[in-house]
Amino acid sequence: MLVGIINPAAGHKPASDLAHVLATSSPRLRLVMSDRPDDMEGILSAIDAGAQLIVIAGGDGTTCNLLTRIDRAGLLDQLPPLLVLPAGRVNTIASALVGSRKPAVLAQRILHAWTRGVRRIKQVPVVRVRIDGLPDFIGFTASIGAVARIHADYRHALVQGPIGIAEILLRLSLFRLPADRYAPITGPFELEPGPLRLQAVTFGMLSPLSSFFHFVRPFPNVLTVAQGDGVHMVLANLGPLATQTVMPGLLRGLLGPHPLVQYGTTRKLAWTNGDRADLVVLDGEELAVAPGARVDISVAGHVKMLVWKDLPAQNKP
Repeated sequence: MLVGIINPAAGHKPASDLAHVLATSSPRLRLVMSDRPDDMEGILSAIDAGAQLIVIAGGDGTTCNLLTRIDRAGLLDQLPPLLVLPAGRVNTIASALVGSRKPAVLAQRILHAWTRGVRRIKQVPVVRVRIDGLPDFIGFTASIGAVARIHADYRHALVQGPIGIAEILLRLSLFRLPADRYAPITGPFELEPGPLRLQAVTFGMLSPLSSFFHFVRPFPNVLTVAQGDGVHMVLANLGPLATQTVMPGLLRGLLGPHPLVQYGTTRKLAWTNGDRADLVVLDGEELAVAPGARVDISVAGHVKMLVWKDLPAQNKP
C-alpha cells in the first residue's frame, strides 16, 4: 500500500489537480487530504498496516509537522520511505531530493517508476530541536538567532506577492528596530573540542541535508564540503549593514561567496537563550525561545527518503 498526503493549504494551487494525478498514478495508493497537522489517525494506521511509501505533497512545514507527529507517536524508526513533492511555498527539502519541477509531473513520473521497481532510497539524518517549555520538533533545516527573526519579517513582507529588493529592505525596516533585528546570539554552542562563543555571530543555519547530500548547499552559490552525517553548520559574522544588504538574497537563494562564512559538522548544538526572546525556524515552523530558555539541536535519527534528483557521478549507485 502507498499513502499520499496532500496539504491543500501549503501553497500549491490547485490542490485538486495534484490529488487527481496522485489518485490515478497507482491503484495501490490511499490518498489523504488534510491541512490539519494533528490529523494523523489515517497516517499512523497506514504505517501500522505496513505502508511501503508515503508521498507528501506540501512544503517544508508540512514535512516538519508530519515527522514531528510521527516522532511523538514513537514511530520515527518504523517510518517507511518518504517521497516529498514540492507543493509548498518554500520547498527546500523537496528541491534537494527530487528537484523543483511541477509536483504533478514529478508525482506521475516517480510513482510510475516506483511501481516498476525503480527505487533510489537514502537514509537521511533529521534534526531534533528541544526548547525549554516546548515539545520536541523534528525537521531537516533550522535557522537560529537573527536570521530567524529576519526570516519571519521577510515572510510577512512578501504577503502581497513578488517585490524588488529595495522595497523588501524598506518593508523589513518597518518591522523591527535595527538593534533588535540584528542583535547577535549571546549563548555558547557546545562543540568539540569546547564551547564557541557567539557574541560576534550575526546568524546561523543548520542543515543535515548538506552533510548527507554533498551537492546540497544552504547558500547555493557557496562551495561547501561536509563529511559524515552530522549537522552541517553555517555561521556568519557580516555585521548589521552587510546583513541587511545580503539577507534578501540569502532568503531568495542568491547569496554569493563570503570570506567570513565558516563550515563544520557536529551532532549536537546547545546554548542558553539570552535575556530577550528569540526564534528558531525549523523547516518553516517558527519556534519561540523565551528569555533564559535552554535550546538543544541534535541529530535525532535517520529517515528513508526517495531521491529522484540526479546525483553527482561519484554518488550514483
